Amino acid sequence: MEALRGEAKAPAEDVHSALAVVETQEPEGPTAKTATNTEADELGLVASWAREFGYVSLRDTTTGEWCDVQVREAPSWALWEARKRKELYKDGNRRAYRLTSRQMEEIWRSEQSEDEGIVEEHPIEGED
Repeated sequence: MEALRGEAKAPAEDVHSALAVVETQEPEGPTAKTATNTEADELGLVASWAREFGYVSLRDTTTGEWCDVQVREAPSWALWEARKRKELYKDGNRRAYRLTSRQMEEIWRSEQSEDEGIVEEHPIEGED
């Protein structure tokens, strides 16, 4: 039987050295959403879509943990922010999910119209 299998078995030394290499390799870093570093501390109160459909994830500023809220119960700013982050990411901004609350507020302000109230393009009849 051994002759049919050939030299398929690795020597014990090779197995142990391979295991040592695997054990010394560092695991991949955490995902962008769950990273714990100074940048994550600066995020502030932010929102993005949750993994489960129908939920928005909100980041707790005190603990840094993410909690999921149903879309129907989420505040309107959180829904806007989740949509905007996805839109920015699709448009090529690969750091869209790492934008801070201040950066998202700047984007929101830039999209708001400067006109307040109703602006009539045509004069009202009878007023001169």
